[in-house]
Amino acid sequence: IRTFTTKSFHMCPIPNPNNCTPGQDPTESPDRLCEDGQLINSNISRKTHILILATTRSGSSFVGQLFNQHTDVFYLFEPLYHVQYTLIPKMTPSKSTTDRRVMLGASRDLLRSLYDCDLYFMENYIKPQPINHTTDRLFRRGASKALCSPPVCDALGPTDIYLEEGDCVKKCGSLNLTLAMESCKEHVHVAIKTVRVPEVNDLRALVEDPRLNLKVIQLVRDPRGILASR
Repeated sequence: IRTFTTKSFHMCPIPNPNNCTPGQDPTESPDRLCEDGQLINSNISRKTHILILATTRSGSSFVGQLFNQHTDVFYLFEPLYHVQYTLIPKMTPSKSTTDRRVMLGASRDLLRSLYDCDLYFMENYIKPQPINHTTDRLFRRGASKALCSPPVCDALGPTDIYLEEGDCVKKCGSLNLTLAMESCKEHVHVAIKTVRVPEVNDLRALVEDPRLNLKVIQLVRDPRGILASR
């Protein structure tokens, strides 16, 4: 799995010997990824998509806040909570392989949409269903600086620079997902923090997606420290 690569992924525009590695037949797989030659970059915007991946009590919230404080970063805190909250009650008690695939597929689809600034996709999992793309049920909205700042929230003044998470929800009111999408598109990078991806291998489809410029930050902590922190 090419998870931690410094090179962005590219695609051959057409099966052409000039675009691919010497000695390979370009007609074998027109859609395959190529390493050498003239390439077309599929991630046109060159946004950097950052995924902070960890288990609980491993410092992911702290690392996420480092990105959250940067003005170029649109940060989301645990959006996969909504997938888990919606799908787990529908699963069998044994949590079969099929159930796990459903959860994994839904999580990957949501992450892909959020990296593309499509926040409407999240409405499939927010309960109750948002009305007119407006909701007050987004999990930990106040943990995202972008969702508590203009144009998403115009209720805050110059003295609200160091706003507590709960105060953001009280002062800003319901979240307009349309404004949140516009804010996301204006930012240079998108960062998402989650503890709800059980295995790095589950991210393979996202890592190899040429439309993304995904960078994964995996945090690992001594399990003794995790137990001691509870």
